[in-house]
Amino acid sequence: MSDPLLAVANRVHADVLRPALAAWSQFITAIREQGANIDACYLELIGAAEELERKGKQAAQLLRPELAQRMSSDGVTGFQSENWKASLRDKPPEPFVTDEAALKAAYPELWQPQPDKFQTNEMKKLARKKSIPGVSLTNGGAPVLVVSARKDA
Repeated sequence: MSDPLLAVANRVHADVLRPALAAWSQFITAIREQGANIDACYLELIGAAEELERKGKQAAQLLRPELAQRMSSDGVTGFQSENWKASLRDKPPEPFVTDEAALKAAYPELWQPQPDKFQTNEMKKLARKKSIPGVSLTNGGAPVLVVSARKDA
């Protein structure tokens, strides 16, 4: 019988990471070919790298609870591999309010008046439309590369 952690690792590799790794490999190979459209391949590499980042985080989120469950069931509170260490830690209890009136009567200092909050986004929208006293616009700085997935592809 196969180890359940191995089964999860294989599933995460096949379903989550492998397609992203394959895309990266495809474009790193394509950019090296004679006559390659290097700019387009480079753009594809940026997208593939961003997808690897997303899929890497997803993979870690899928793997982490499985190892924690194994450690807990085996009674292991910590161990280390060649490059990493893992430890199980109890989460401290989190308070939640069941009777706000009783809490406020016992600890009124927990309630503080809120100061005015400056609406930065609204100011930016308004300043781009018209001149506002006390506000100047910058030149915006250097251009920023925006990469997004094509909807038609």
